[in-house]
Amino acid sequence: MRICYVGLNHKTAPVELRERLAISSQDITRILQGIVAHPAIREAALLSTCNRVEMTAVTHDPDAAIAALHEWFSNKAAMDLEQVISHLYSYTTDDAVRHLYAVAAGLDSLVLGEPQILGQVKASYEYALDAGTAGHVLHRLYQSTFAAAKRARSETGIGKQAVNISSCAVELAKHIFGDLSGKTVMLIGAGEMAELAATHFRGQGCTNILVANRTLERAKRLARSFDGHALVLDELEHYLDAADIVLSSTGANTFVLLPDVVRRAMAKRQGKPMFLVDIAVPRDIDPRIGDLDDIYLYDIDDLQQVVQGNREQREQEARKARAILEEEAEIFLRWLKSLETVPLIRSIQTQMEAIRREELAKAEKYLLRGLDEKQRAAVERFSRALMKRFMHPALKTLKSLPADMEGDLLMGSASRLFGLESDSVTLSEHARKGTDEQPLR
Repeated sequence: MRICYVGLNHKTAPVELRERLAISSQDITRILQGIVAHPAIREAALLSTCNRVEMTAVTHDPDAAIAALHEWFSNKAAMDLEQVISHLYSYTTDDAVRHLYAVAAGLDSLVLGEPQILGQVKASYEYALDAGTAGHVLHRLYQSTFAAAKRARSETGIGKQAVNISSCAVELAKHIFGDLSGKTVMLIGAGEMAELAATHFRGQGCTNILVANRTLERAKRLARSFDGHALVLDELEHYLDAADIVLSSTGANTFVLLPDVVRRAMAKRQGKPMFLVDIAVPRDIDPRIGDLDDIYLYDIDDLQQVVQGNREQREQEARKARAILEEEAEIFLRWLKSLETVPLIRSIQTQMEAIRREELAKAEKYLLRGLDEKQRAAVERFSRALMKRFMHPALKTLKSLPADMEGDLLMGSASRLFGLESDSVTLSEHARKGTDEQPLR
């Protein structure tokens, strides 16, 4: 079995493409079940965040699986395959495992070491379990991923004083306004990112916080925590002119804020600037709003410049974290290779045992006749010891094969040397059945 990893992120694709690929949680089960319906893909998981959309697949045919996933990305984005492929990365087995580990540990994030991504990776695994598309291999892969990420964060400083998207938005606002004391902040959306933003803005002296959300009750819960005011999205236009800073992070599929609404709000502000930051994917704020006078509009890709300023000082800890992830990846990859070598080893042992018994049966006619039980047992032990001694170097090598092309070549050589090539279908079937165990819940 092989693991394939295909996707794109903030480093390879602009927000305009990422929002085309944005996936609602309600669609994940359908998508995953459609993916595993492909004959080359046995298991699959999907990670979709504002900064990345990635597929993990277990397959016996990496080339076919990657081609199928490329086609899915193309269809989802409603773009020509060639256009989408230029933004995609495709990894197999070793590189796939290492990439997933790095993602979960926050080493591939826009904000290096961000803690939120591990929860999002865990959620992607849970979705795969619920969809029935995570089997034995993905279960083992994700459990090892979580352990590796936890170890990297606990044994290094990668997660200490971690910045996040919301804190970067605050830093950007300080570049616009300088001192943020007394500024009015409007949060559009009442999720985790909005709560983090409210915490950071409040820490900078922003005491007036408005929370606009589709459901009023959720807006009230967040606003209550910061002595703010709650409103529904339909009331947005009536309060927008009061906002110096607007941060939007909803899960809407269409623009929440349109140019005409902002234009009327700016007329009431009489030349006072407004800072807007859109950290949603798909975007909440119509990009045409950035063309209006006294408007400073930034989307999630614009935040990369702010993030980069904090990144250099954390690279040393990131290098330590990568070394830890490499250790954990090697452990998992050895286990994955064992799924293929175990049935081969068993077949070799079965064949050699059959040969041993056959030769003993032949020896019965001229060697064992007349021997008592004790003598027969001694011959039996001798034959077993001789067989084990003969097999030991080959089986020891097979048990520690590298999880790469060299390992594949050695397995092929072993099959030929022991005359098992005719059993290749049977071996493949045994290896496949080894992945059918039910995942632990």
